[in-house]
Amino acid sequence: MMSTRVRAPNAVQSLDVFLQDLKVGTLVRTPGDFNAFSLDPAYRAIARPPTLSLSFRSADGGLRKDPKPAAHVLPAFFANLLPEDKLREAMEKHHAGAVRQGNDFDLLAALGEDLPGAVRVVPSDGSTTIAVQDNPREIKARFSLAGVQMKLSVMKNTGKSGGLSLPIGDEQGQYIAKFPSTNLVGLSENEFAVLALSEILGMDVPERELVEKSDFEGIPEEFNTLSTGKVLLVKRFDRGPKGTRIHIEDFAQIFGRQPSKKYDDASYHDIASALNVAISTDAALEFVRRLALAALVGNGDMHLKNWSTIYPGDGCAPAIAPVYDVLSTTAYFPKDDMAFSLGGEKSFKALTLDRWRKFANRARLPEPAVISAVEEVVSLVNDHWRQLPERDVVPAAVLSKIDAKIEEMSPVLDPSHVPKPSLANP
Repeated sequence: MMSTRVRAPNAVQSLDVFLQDLKVGTLVRTPGDFNAFSLDPAYRAIARPPTLSLSFRSADGGLRKDPKPAAHVLPAFFANLLPEDKLREAMEKHHAGAVRQGNDFDLLAALGEDLPGAVRVVPSDGSTTIAVQDNPREIKARFSLAGVQMKLSVMKNTGKSGGLSLPIGDEQGQYIAKFPSTNLVGLSENEFAVLALSEILGMDVPERELVEKSDFEGIPEEFNTLSTGKVLLVKRFDRGPKGTRIHIEDFAQIFGRQPSKKYDDASYHDIASALNVAISTDAALEFVRRLALAALVGNGDMHLKNWSTIYPGDGCAPAIAPVYDVLSTTAYFPKDDMAFSLGGEKSFKALTLDRWRKFANRARLPEPAVISAVEEVVSLVNDHWRQLPERDVVPAAVLSKIDAKIEEMSPVLDPSHVPKPSLANP
């Protein structure tokens, strides 16, 4: 029996795209450094196919024509599967010689077996980019996580020694390890506490814990950081038992925006409207609740890639994905604003109920339900935040700023809010 031929990612010219085990299309490099994606005719022929992306669906529920070839970058859906900034630099360095710097197609070919969601891409000629076991020095980490923060897809090791390690070759990680910032003190603890607050509010939040950097084994030098402090470990909600994959996509993919445009050309009512149409009014109102929490704690980083849909079961119908990447940014950047406009305003202090009414009308959501959702979040946060055990791990200087932001924003979002003595005079 012949072994599978191993090819360097930069030598691959065509990639087959799979959703779970179903081939959905092909991605090819064309002359002049264009990248073109076409949906497979057999996939198009399926009466009710599992969803690759809402961006490929037309208004009547059918499939759109294939997107135009993209120059020097991958089509937006695939570009958003790749890491950004420092994490991308680290992965390119890790695959130096096989992946050219800044080349999307090379990097996707290298990481295609462990992408976010249920998408896999493999060379169309039947070869593989994964080094074989008899060349252990060539075996590389091949996970892809979107975003800019230094984070790794990791596995919990079984046995007496325990610990955490990177998936190598064709292994898959079940957790995302988010490493602390070198300049923003308590970032992991900040997110850990706000995730806990989100869960207390009844939101869908993945399992998480704070771990030590010393718990990790064999991190390649390219991914190691000079940062000190706790690492936030979060269970991947796009991975199920025994390595099963659950499809997800973020709103940069849904709206067809390149990662560099994740802060551009959108408003929060656009996301709410899309959720209302694609899923349900309840999903859009859950988005409102999460948005109100972001406004309360001062989270100015809820861009297109920090909101996602998930495709459980047969993968056909979307639901709103669990909460992720939530924290207070104003604890570090006091002048921060919302990532997008809400009712025409980005400034936190301008997010009065009148703005939420305008947002509701633009999103075509029932105004009373939107206002009720905002008021409910204000009430619940003020009931629970001060008693939340997880706040105790947040550095005092950061915690005091989050407390102050909640105190400042509560009457802005809900004029009827009466501060409790413990919140007004901690």
